[in-house]
Amino acid sequence: MEAVIDKKELFLEQFRVSEGLSGESIAAQKALHNLDFPSTRDEYWKYTRLTKIQNSRFSLEESTEDIAIESINEDAAHLNCINGFFRELIGELPEGVSITPLEQVNTSLIEYQHEFFAALNTAYFTPGIKITVDSGVVMEKALQLNFANSASNLQAQPRVEIKVAKNASAQFILNFQNHGNTGNFWNVVSEMKVAQNAELNIHQLQQGGDENFLVNTTAVQQKRDSRFAIHTICLEGKILRNNLNIAVEGENCETKLNGVYLASGSEHFDNHTYVDHIAPNCNSSENYKGIIDDKATAVFNGKVMVQPDAQKINAFQSNQNILLSDDATINSKPELEIYADDVLCSHGSTTGQLDEEAVFYLRTRGVSEISAKKMMIRAFVFEVLEEIKLESFRTHIEDLIDEKFKV
Repeated sequence: MEAVIDKKELFLEQFRVSEGLSGESIAAQKALHNLDFPSTRDEYWKYTRLTKIQNSRFSLEESTEDIAIESINEDAAHLNCINGFFRELIGELPEGVSITPLEQVNTSLIEYQHEFFAALNTAYFTPGIKITVDSGVVMEKALQLNFANSASNLQAQPRVEIKVAKNASAQFILNFQNHGNTGNFWNVVSEMKVAQNAELNIHQLQQGGDENFLVNTTAVQQKRDSRFAIHTICLEGKILRNNLNIAVEGENCETKLNGVYLASGSEHFDNHTYVDHIAPNCNSSENYKGIIDDKATAVFNGKVMVQPDAQKINAFQSNQNILLSDDATINSKPELEIYADDVLCSHGSTTGQLDEEAVFYLRTRGVSEISAKKMMIRAFVFEVLEEIKLESFRTHIEDLIDEKFKV
């Protein structure tokens, strides 16, 4: 036990700061002292080994270097986060949308007391940002937040707060890019508050390089009559972990979680989702699809909780996977926990290989084997992609999927 503690303390020494802690950061620092570094002995991390992160050494480096950022939404404003530090806005924000520095956390949606990496970010995050969308504002164009590194072996711990006020509508792209650097560790925390009758759409593209690490924790709070949708596309990462926690606190809410993960080589992708239905008369749907090739591994653990007072809930959850090689691995665990009796809830998980008969059929029609397999991969993930209403993002993802698997 002593050796484990020493390793944790050695890991934490890379992140500690001597001054500037305030608010929740002080409480999070104390929480870190009591929390063990996550391991496969923990149910929450059962299928994800973090030894490579724990044994790595990272530095913190603010850079003024210009980095070429690929634009997904060219007509909208961009905000670059380089090495964990946010830079000046590129472009103009719509009237009623503001961005302010986030230098301390006074309250937190994230339950960092029980989660190591959430506590780590809360205690030692690099200056974050707070984005506010005023009441009644409709963002017709998505604000693109870009996350990239200018060097290797760096740690980055940005924090993002998004608040969408009553009757407002907003959309964002969170774009994780790779610029040829390796051994970087991103530990990102996002908190999103969706007020009464408001709408928030999040589009996440994670292609930060297959030799880099990302732990991405997102907490969402929905109030009455609100609508929230998130589309998560996982394409690259040595270890990539998404923790998504949604509290549906008001009646008549709509919640959508969509994900596609395409893992190859020795990549490891892990998606953990939790939808907590607290209020009645709400709908939630969750659809994640994965394609795993080579010696890559993937994890899906989605849980829907229906509290005793949350009657008339309609909740759907599905996870489907295709393994392209004999060495590829998927661990899938969809869960329902229901304490109300007037609900309509379902979940399911399937894993298989490409239909060889369908491939053969396409080949008899003059389609090459490579093209036939690409067509089937696209068809498999199309159900998820068609839920993406932001056309520029959807088109960009379709092109990347074509490039990803040269089967």
